[in-house]
Amino acid sequence: MECLSSARFVECVEEIVKVSDAILDGWKMNIYEGQDNSSYISKKESSILKDGDKMMLVTIEYHVAYHISYGVPVLCFNVWKQDGSLMSVEDFWKSNDDLKDVNMYDTLTQMDHPVLHKPFITLHPCRTQEIITPLLEKSKNPVISWLSVTGPIVHMSSIEEYLKYC
Repeated sequence: MECLSSARFVECVEEIVKVSDAILDGWKMNIYEGQDNSSYISKKESSILKDGDKMMLVTIEYHVAYHISYGVPVLCFNVWKQDGSLMSVEDFWKSNDDLKDVNMYDTLTQMDHPVLHKPFITLHPCRTQEIITPLLEKSKNPVISWLSVTGPIVHMSSIEEYLKYC
């Protein structure tokens, strides 16, 4: 069931990149030629996560792509520790207090990126549909609105500048 059309998704992420370019936030448009679902945006950030009693610096690469089967945007990301090793879904979960009260596998999953077809940690698309559906009629840019809700859960920095476009 399509919740947000792929054409509307592209319009929304193009607007995100335009705002990002103006405020130097780092979102980039990526287009893979030769496939129908070919556009996604990406951004890298450093973040501090918990590792038991200590803190660790990580690099998180976020991708917002379109999931054809669910008809929604998906937030995919990978997390690298300072030694260059990739963090697992389980380790990310343990380091994130915001996710402790929900079922991990209903919220996060490792699945293939909808465009790159490589494994990424992903906010589960059925959860995305629950969040974005009420925003479709009320928001000028439902992808920005959805990211303002879901991004902080996975340590994405929030820039208030984007909210002007909702």
